[in-house]
Amino acid sequence: MRAAFLLAALVWTLGWAQERPVQWLQRAQQAEETLAVAGARIVEITAGRTVQRIEERFWRQGARAERIEILAPPERRGEVLLYRGGRWLAVRPNAKEAFEMPRMPIQGAQMLKTAVELVQSGVVLAEMLPEATVLGRSCVVVRLTLARPALQHDEPPRSMFPAAVTLWIDKETGYALKREIALREGAPVMRMELTRLELNPRLSPELFTLPPDVVVRPLGGVYETVEEAQRAVGFPIRTPSYLPTGATLERVMVQPRASGQVVVLHYRTPSARFSIFQAHKSRPAEFGGKRRRGRPLAHFWQSGDYWFGIVGSLPKAEIERIAQSLGAPDSDAPATGR
Repeated sequence: MRAAFLLAALVWTLGWAQERPVQWLQRAQQAEETLAVAGARIVEITAGRTVQRIEERFWRQGARAERIEILAPPERRGEVLLYRGGRWLAVRPNAKEAFEMPRMPIQGAQMLKTAVELVQSGVVLAEMLPEATVLGRSCVVVRLTLARPALQHDEPPRSMFPAAVTLWIDKETGYALKREIALREGAPVMRMELTRLELNPRLSPELFTLPPDVVVRPLGGVYETVEEAQRAVGFPIRTPSYLPTGATLERVMVQPRASGQVVVLHYRTPSARFSIFQAHKSRPAEFGGKRRRGRPLAHFWQSGDYWFGIVGSLPKAEIERIAQSLGAPDSDAPATGR
């Protein structure tokens, strides 16, 4: 009888231990969805050998609304990100326009909800790591890893999830004070850690509201015509007055950059393709694409407040003529590469 009791207790204990990470994930999800919090945090994004460090202040009203103000790096200081009504908006300092941002893939409560579902289905493994302290608060540490990183050929589609996620969850509130997300095993690409936390602050509705004179535009996208793209762009799109015989516009791409938007007009002729890049007031990094060996002819110039570039497999004379129709000086010569 005693042995049977001990066996039952052991089974119960093991079952509780296996469920415990899921319970903490559920508690963290509830905290993300319901708590009002404010504070400051540091986000580090790793891409190869490059590490980008972002310092932010934030105000959050559960899953309903959030405001983020960028403090650093200096070139982004003053940017504001607002979430309300199911969409993110980006507002630049002293600007009279805001830009809709694409839906952020796996963020906050949604990531935790997905994690719970995948742990319960066996797709993601959850383990408890030694407890830790963040901001002087006691935290449980939960690590999530994909049980099968790659889909099997006969496996049904599943929700997207990183290879590994580690969460430092405040034991008192359930709020995640720190997280590390690795898109692939052994290579963390995003780290977030709170440096200040205020629980249940009084949050004014104006924190999450745009001024009435701010115009909202899409941040980026692909459009069939210049007229459609113009509604998403904060400056007049310039088009060439000369095009080679048979050239037609395939599409217009609007690309978001830290320094502003880049518009790309993609054309094709019966025998070639070429693209016209343009930006207003500041030339973004890697304007016109990254360096590539054996790339087509490329021509870049500045005309007033605009930066232009043409990249394509057209003859040199044709690229020059298109450039001149957009205001390039006759003395500028195209170059093969950057």
